[in-house]
Amino acid sequence: MKAENRSGIRSLWILVAAVGGFVAALATLPVPGDAAAPGQEAPEESFAIVDVTLFDGESFGRSQDVWIEDGRVRALGPRLRLPADLPRVDGRGHTLLPGFIDGHVHTFGGTLGDAVRFGVTSVLDQFTDPALLTGARTARDEIARTTEADLFSAGMLATAPGGHGTQFGLAVEPLTDPANAAAWVRARKEEGSDWIKIVSEDGGAYRGEIPSLDRETIGALIAAAHAEDLLAVVHVSALQPALDAVALGADGLVHVWIDAVISEDDARRFAEAGVFVVPTLSVIAGMFGDSTGLRILAETDESLLSPMQRQTLSDPSLLRAGAGAEVALENVRRLHTAGVRIVAGTDTPNPGTATGISMHGELRLLAGAGLGSAEVLASATSGAADAFGIPERGRIAEGYVADLVLVRGDAEGDVSRTTDIVTIWKDGYPVVREAVATTFSPDIAPAPEGAVLVDFEDGIDSGFGFGWQVTTDAMNGGASTAELAVEDGALVVSGETKVGFAFPWAGAIWFPGPQPMQAVDFSGRGVLRFRTRGDGRSYTVMLFGAGVGTTVPPTVPFVAGPEWAVVEIPLESFATADPSIIAGLAFVAQAPLGSFAFELDDVEIR
Repeated sequence: MKAENRSGIRSLWILVAAVGGFVAALATLPVPGDAAAPGQEAPEESFAIVDVTLFDGESFGRSQDVWIEDGRVRALGPRLRLPADLPRVDGRGHTLLPGFIDGHVHTFGGTLGDAVRFGVTSVLDQFTDPALLTGARTARDEIARTTEADLFSAGMLATAPGGHGTQFGLAVEPLTDPANAAAWVRARKEEGSDWIKIVSEDGGAYRGEIPSLDRETIGALIAAAHAEDLLAVVHVSALQPALDAVALGADGLVHVWIDAVISEDDARRFAEAGVFVVPTLSVIAGMFGDSTGLRILAETDESLLSPMQRQTLSDPSLLRAGAGAEVALENVRRLHTAGVRIVAGTDTPNPGTATGISMHGELRLLAGAGLGSAEVLASATSGAADAFGIPERGRIAEGYVADLVLVRGDAEGDVSRTTDIVTIWKDGYPVVREAVATTFSPDIAPAPEGAVLVDFEDGIDSGFGFGWQVTTDAMNGGASTAELAVEDGALVVSGETKVGFAFPWAGAIWFPGPQPMQAVDFSGRGVLRFRTRGDGRSYTVMLFGAGVGTTVPPTVPFVAGPEWAVVEIPLESFATADPSIIAGLAFVAQAPLGSFAFELDDVEIR
């Protein structure tokens, strides 16, 4: 077995499995229902699960045995001849599934740990910091104890200057000319991208307007990806860009569209072209007010959720009105009927979703679109692995990595059983299902002793840190505006959010460090407190932490009513690894578009 070294993307958690003393061929550990109780041991690395209902990635089989050796599947079938001293788990009344593969995530912070606690043992990332990719390859090539899902990724995405994907703070190399496509794709391959993701998004489906790649450039990127033996997948949110992408030779679409229902003829053409679709119904449903993740949360142990999962599940910042969710579901139904391969993906951790837990909601949404139990489960296992060319995962088969999920009951008769998890094995090791906070350890300046209070009595100069500045989406090509002024000892923030960027914002940002975005350690303080009043609308606080520019900032909403009111936000409400590390706090207007005005006073971290 390879060395137990996950190249910096490991954490500490452990413990299980004393072996020995098994003398009868059918000797077993406690039945899974008992084994799941706190303190019970589960076997690791080499063991067997016997007499279980097995979903192997494609179909169900009853009364099956699965023999795991050194973290891989050695054999499977009914009544295997097993070594007398091999530890066993009694699978009667339970279903064994391959570890789930989420076909659309974005990795930052604790994403990989959050995923594996809910049975998602591999994630297919559709845009993240390319610096993560080298370590990810090392980690996924090893059989070792780990706290994290395996990461496969597109790395950097292909987009236009100021286009979708540029709003998250990551350094993006945009394209302006199809002649540059081949060089751009080669650079991504050298960075370690497993496939190429291309953005075809003008914001129209969301009643916005942003720059997008033209048809010629998209075609050149698809051709360049294929020349480098890489898949080309395309982000779309509207039907016409989806039709164009398929006509240009795309291998897959990583969203379903919400503006119109596809015709049966076009759905058949997608099937004939061999295109796969990752619908991401979870993020679409959440966007239109129905977070399946929140419903799943009611069925599980909330203590398993990290602060980031809690925050993103309840984040309302992408909420829209309309019938987009129903349109998306009907599109999936038609695509499936036509024979198009559907791959389960959630687009976590976008607002309204949470990594790991939303996969179980995605499976239920796909069942609602007409997929049978085996088809639903295949979309999150073998179908995802086959679509993206992921080796040795997505199936329970000889030689495959022992990424396994054991659930109570019959998942064939009721796919919602996936949430009733008994044990998860990653690389043959049982996963300890505890939410573990990740911590930063950079060299960050400490906060001063005593109060850190901004009262604006001396004007816009905060008296601590670099001070206050305007922040708007203009930095990403948007058109929103803001102005700052001090009146009667309070900061007045006014402006207008406008069409021009996918996620408009405008307001004020406070830099508590000596330079903009220089982080300060506020350990020992747990609350952001401020007074506010305004026009009665909802606003957002964004917290920028250490490593700003590599993560999407976590947010918490507040309301500025007509009378002065005190707002207190626990720092742990911000879904970040260490919310006491603060490089900036932005107080901004987002949706709905239009004019805004609010006041701030007595801003304090206490």
